[in-house]
Amino acid sequence: DISATSSFGSLPHKEDHTSTRSQPPKMNSSMASGLLLDLEGQARETDESAYARMADESGESQGPSTGKVGRALIVASSIGACGMMALAAAPEGQSVDTLPRLAVATIELSSAEAKAGTGSFACELISLFVLTSIFLYGAVKHGWAGFTYVSKMQGLPAPSFFGLISVMILYGGPLLVLYGAATTQPLAAIAGAILDLIWLLLATVLGHALPLKKCEGMEATRHSQAIQGNVSLMGFHIFLIGMQLALITKHTPIVGHFSASCNQMAFAVKEAGLCLAVYIWLKQFVQMGASGFAGVAGYFGIPSPKLMGLGAALTLLVGSLALLAAPFGAKDLTFVSAFASVLGAASLIAFMLFATIFGHIFPMKKSDDAAEKGFQMNCIMRNDSIIGGLMFIIVLNAPYLL
Repeated sequence: DISATSSFGSLPHKEDHTSTRSQPPKMNSSMASGLLLDLEGQARETDESAYARMADESGESQGPSTGKVGRALIVASSIGACGMMALAAAPEGQSVDTLPRLAVATIELSSAEAKAGTGSFACELISLFVLTSIFLYGAVKHGWAGFTYVSKMQGLPAPSFFGLISVMILYGGPLLVLYGAATTQPLAAIAGAILDLIWLLLATVLGHALPLKKCEGMEATRHSQAIQGNVSLMGFHIFLIGMQLALITKHTPIVGHFSASCNQMAFAVKEAGLCLAVYIWLKQFVQMGASGFAGVAGYFGIPSPKLMGLGAALTLLVGSLALLAAPFGAKDLTFVSAFASVLGAASLIAFMLFATIFGHIFPMKKSDDAAEKGFQMNCIMRNDSIIGGLMFIIVLNAPYLL
């Protein structure tokens, strides 16, 4: 039995000629709105005109309400997100002393100091773009009309408003992260990371955790996989926040007086983020082990499956522990810890690429079902963003190896 819950997806028995990789999971109306909320929409009609038509239809909702608690969570998060974006988008002042920015730190550092421990500036931006690409993908794919329909299915008042808020969060989070990194303004990057975390939390709870309680089989397995992937993405965003806390100085508007406390919190926040980031790989190591990965390798016809299974298991364990052990981005980072960080992240990237190609890209190409292709594509985008987080760690540590 080589069925497994991992980055490869859910694998069927090899002797089962009706492979579940080419058949979509059973869907019901209670699942549709939740899955779409996490960019896992299984709907056949994905263009904006179709969403707009569905949103304008009268009659009963095809999906259930999230309940009072769920709606309250969405409303509160939307209000907080609007406030976050409003602060971060405050007009630029002329200087720190005369008219400082409200929520975007102006740090007067030399270019060398500003980039200490962050590696190549261009590579840093590329890695952060990859990390946040899943949110941009969701915003482009579903658009305002799509999320308006989702809001209507969730039983929210003013679905058009919440659809707009959804698109603003999905665009605003990544853009603020990139803007903050490009201009060395930590509060902008922190605001963007928080927006992404808000979306991930809502998507995980409403789109996967709650539906998971009501389903079983392949459907439950896919929800479990999505939760693990989202937790990992949350971890990388928390790690990013920790990195930005270390850049706050006494000249930073609003929080400048607390710069010392922010700097002291940075390491703990980064380590907490890394614990969440590696959760997906440590859980796979415990659940599957060398024998489980050997079964996966055998299913895909990879030579020496037992050796490959052992290598995959060791990669997850050693790579995860290496990420947790090193003091990332610290100014006193040693060659040994930087080497361990780069090696651990690079090995996990290799694993994720292998898992994405064999577990999602190949099945997507073999499937003729539109919903299954959409599911696999969203899994690919999630893995892509996780790889972006690992790339970010490499960029931070690589300069210490030179």
